[in-house]
Amino acid sequence: MSVIAFNNANLVARVTDYKFEMKHWGEQHAQTVTPTDEKEWAAICQEIANCGYKAVEVWAAHADPSVMNEAKATLWRRILEDYGLTPIGYAGGLSESTARICQWMGIPAANGGLWGTDLETVQRLCDENNLFFNYENHPEKSVAEILEKIGGGSERIGVCIDSGWLGTQGVDAVDAVTQLGTLVRHVHVKDVKATGGHETCPLGEGVVNLVGMIDALKAQGYSGDWSWEDEPEDRNPFDIAISSKDWIQTRL
Repeated sequence: MSVIAFNNANLVARVTDYKFEMKHWGEQHAQTVTPTDEKEWAAICQEIANCGYKAVEVWAAHADPSVMNEAKATLWRRILEDYGLTPIGYAGGLSESTARICQWMGIPAANGGLWGTDLETVQRLCDENNLFFNYENHPEKSVAEILEKIGGGSERIGVCIDSGWLGTQGVDAVDAVTQLGTLVRHVHVKDVKATGGHETCPLGEGVVNLVGMIDALKAQGYSGDWSWEDEPEDRNPFDIAISSKDWIQTRL
């Protein structure tokens, strides 16, 4: 049964008191890795659980290969379980090191780009580790570009639709999921204020036809999970975490 997950990438600005610029994402990631110790991970999990979520998509900065080993990953998984949270995805690329983290934490899929790797390697890692990889659209301005990135897809390689980035690039969300069909294996439910920019906003208040997209996915039998994603540059996403979950649930 599909679930609504909290995407931990929402907390990209947490380390700088919810003030950052999207172009500095890499710096935010780097600054987040070390401070995410056992106490901080537990605090994050508790806040997510307090908002009524039962699942998370683990942002790579919270479980970065540079600081993770099997013991730490096992501890991270136990803390998730302590707060009643199931890890349904790893929000980052798939590599030898992230595949190990997914195995240790019981994460079934990695969602992200082909950062520093290639499709052949990703397919091998999926096959060897019984994992799935869902390519997340960002720069693509057409469905054809997305399909090219995944070589048409396979049983283990599909698409993680990021509705916010569709809005940023001016791609119609309903048309995109309709064309991709069963290749859509995961969804980041996100809204943005305007095409051409990536300023996130509460669901239903931006330019993305989210209701139409969800309806189209339901009509074609989509059974994957839904991650609420909102990476604000100047506000705390927990302020709208409950209402966002409820917004998605109502449309499902």
